[in-house]
Amino acid sequence: MESLYSDIVRFMEEYFIAYSQYGQLPETQHVMDKFYAPNLTFDDDVVKSRAEWYERCLAHPAIQDKLSVEHLIVDEKQKEVGALLKTQAIERATGEVLLELKMNVLYSLRIDADNDIKIAKVKVFLESDPRKAARLV
Repeated sequence: MESLYSDIVRFMEEYFIAYSQYGQLPETQHVMDKFYAPNLTFDDDVVKSRAEWYERCLAHPAIQDKLSVEHLIVDEKQKEVGALLKTQAIERATGEVLLELKMNVLYSLRIDADNDIKIAKVKVFLESDPRKAARLV
């Protein structure tokens, strides 16, 4: 590794592209194994494994979630990344953006036995505009 900081930034940049393009389709979702630890958890305790997360990602097949990074903060020592993201819910059939939100996400990373970076825990903080939040339901 040239530097852990550079490796983390590169990993996260690759992750956002991969999630947006491959992570929500059953035939390509396996690509995400490169990014998620098998025991991936989310702060809400609803998702307690990578398999559960994959199921959730397939819950809305007509809509693609596209993540765009606006800012990354990397804590090399604690192996954490804070990301300010723009997420768009895009109708696959038409390409129409149905909803756009800002989110802050804290990713806790782990270096696995193969010396690969993996996302181990995710904490998501969504934009608080109630009109947008109501459209998520």
